[in-house]
Amino acid sequence: MTDQTESPATTLAAATQKNALPNERLILLGTMHGPGSARALLRVGGRVETVTSGDRIDGGTVAAIGDGVLILARGRTTERLALPGI
Repeated sequence: MTDQTESPATTLAAATQKNALPNERLILLGTMHGPGSARALLRVGGRVETVTSGDRIDGGTVAAIGDGVLILARGRTTERLALPGI
């Protein structure tokens, strides 16, 4: 059985409006958790990708995936991505 993360109302509303999400290079669209695994759905530029911990994306490495959040390690720094509206 897979746990589900509630999407914020602002994220749901933005998902149906053209150009409503920020035009940033990397945007977290969702997280999915199952027994022993977690995945995240990211918009990278103009494409959508699914990643897991340890994957390399946009010059960084996915360090962790939580409920509605992804931690990306870039050298000695980390970047926290959260669902829009959180």
